[in-house]
Amino acid sequence: MRCQLAKLFTLHFSTLVVTPTCSITRCKLEAAMSDFRIRDLQPEDCRELVNMIKELAEFEGLPEQVKITEENGPWLTVGYAMYFYSYGTWVGRMIYLEDLYIKPQYRGKGIGTSMMTKVAQIGVENECQRMQWVVLNWNQGAIDFYKKHDSIDLTSDEKWHLFRMEREELRKFATLHDQTVVKGC
Repeated sequence: MRCQLAKLFTLHFSTLVVTPTCSITRCKLEAAMSDFRIRDLQPEDCRELVNMIKELAEFEGLPEQVKITEENGPWLTVGYAMYFYSYGTWVGRMIYLEDLYIKPQYRGKGIGTSMMTKVAQIGVENECQRMQWVVLNWNQGAIDFYKKHDSIDLTSDEKWHLFRMEREELRKFATLHDQTVVKGC
């Protein structure tokens, strides 16, 4: 049975994964960046991708938020970047980096920089005017990483706040003023 997660990602997101080019028995944690490659997500990557999403949620202190599962067998993937296209009123097309995750034992080897560079290249190739993402305020390592690469902290520099409505609140709001919504516009 094909992995529904890979189908979801290929329909709604673009996801890159990074895998060692050598076999797992030959790879060592101190492997050079040249021993890795960045490629598009494949259905057989599902188990490792789901595991990394769970690791990321655990790292962010939100393990109960993960609602996805995998169906395929074991494959080694050491990181992923999930992105999609968005639109900004003043700038036009943008690329949004939803997740950038590298397994802890593979960090500090330039993989995160390479993954982010690849997403930036995809954005430039697709005429995106900007790349945006969010980071938790306590994740100083990530904040330092992004600032090192000339990123702007919108919260401190431009005083923007990010808001969200969860599914139940979204449904409630959608029906709250249903009578006043002009239909057919």
